[in-house]
Order: sequence, then C-alpha cells, then structure tokens
Amino acid sequence: MSPDLKGRVAIVTGGGGGIGRATALLFRQHGARLALFDRSEESLRAASGEDDGTMTAVVDVTDAAAVAAACARVEERFGRIDILVNVAGGGLPRTLDATPAADWDRIVALNLSAPFYCIQAAAPAMRRAGGGAVVTVSSLAALQISLNNGASYTSAKSGVLGLTRHAAFELARDRIRVNAVLPGPIMTPQMDAKIDPATREAIPRKVPLGRWLTPEEVAAPILFLCSDAASGCTGTHLVVDGGLHIGSPTDAATYFARRDG
Repeated sequence: MSPDLKGRVAIVTGGGGGIGRATALLFRQHGARLALFDRSEESLRAASGEDDGTMTAVVDVTDAAAVAAACARVEERFGRIDILVNVAGGGLPRTLDATPAADWDRIVALNLSAPFYCIQAAAPAMRRAGGGAVVTVSSLAALQISLNNGASYTSAKSGVLGLTRHAAFELARDRIRVNAVLPGPIMTPQMDAKIDPATREAIPRKVPLGRWLTPEEVAAPILFLCSDAASGCTGTHLVVDGGLHIGSPTDAATYFARRDG
C-alpha cells in the first residue's frame, strides 16, 4: 500500500529542523497540505521553500496557549487537521549534579509537555474531521539513556512513551491513532553543530549498520505511521537506530574480528 496523504492537513512541529524538514518534504510529496511550527522564522522559510500552500507559524510549543492559538489558525485556514507530528525537541549534556532546576524544567517542557499541549490542542479538530494520526519523535534514550544529553532528556523522552500509550487509549474511540518513533544516531544539523570529531567517528563503529542515519530515514517511518498503511497501529513505537538498540557490548569491528579471524 503506497502512502497517500492527499486532502489531509498535517502539522509538523520543529518543522524547520532536520527531521521536521525532511518530514515536511516527504509529506508534501505524498499530497499533504502542511502547517509548520518552529521557533525560527528563518528555518521555516527555508523549509517551506516556494510552496505558497504551506502555512508557517513561529510558535513556542512549550506555551500551551500559543499552541492552542496556532492549531486554531490551522483549522481556520484549511478547514481541518488530520495529522500531528511532534518533532520539536532537544537536550543539554549535563550530569545530575550540574543540572539546575530551570534547565530540567525547560528540557522536560520541550520534549514532554509540548507534545501533550499539541495533542490536546489538535485532537478536537481531528475529531471534527472524523479521525487522525499523531506521531511524536521520542528517542532511543527512552529505552536506554542519552549519550549526548542529560537525565532531563532521558526522562522526558521516556515520558513520551507513556503519553503515547495513554493518549492512544483515550483517543481510539475518536479514530485518532497515536504512535511514536525512537531515533538513534541521526545526523541532523543540530547534531552536526554540537558533536566533536571523535564522537562523529566513533558512533558508526557502534551502530550495526555502520553509519549515522539521515533525517529522511526517520521521516519515512513517520509517514508510514500517519498513513492508512498503519491503520491498525496505535499506542506503539518504532525504533529507527540502525540496530543500536540490539545492545552489542562492543563495536562491530571488534565483534567480527573475534569471529572472522
């Protein structure tokens, strides 16, 4: 079954970033009408390109009132909301002892409270449209811990799975499906800007597929979960990490050297 989003209206938060931008482009290719939310007006302009049909809005997704107002504008413009993709997120590389309360609050708000606000705001419009689909970008850190960020990020991304399950249960009667994707090492512009050369080289040795993944490789599973091809999927998650979750105690080169020699 080929994903077909023609006639559907999709909100993508973090729409100006790596995974958000890749998702927007893929959705557009499959016929969706788009509303992109992001904190950066410049990033939104780049993501929307020359498509005059794409709605863009500078939105702080940690502000519940701002999210509600933006979702209302989307429904007013397009007449409906069918899809919500929560991509906006981020973290800080802090230990427990070095994490101020304000930083904890900010990261949890961005990664956990914001998806809740967006689901809460978009669900009524989806009900009026006869159903819909929600996908939230969590992280492999939801199952393990974050190697690049702190406990606030790990905790929030783990909480996304609980939010996904609970929202899926409550919204199922409204024909609204709620799922999550868990990316591993994805080379986004955000990641590219903050990692050191040693980490850049080391990560592929730990990943069974032997490389960093791309934002497009996360966008494709998001498209699947938002399409009718995933009509029976709700309350679940899909790991997109090149096999890193397998949990090998060593890197691939060492693993195979011990067996191929």
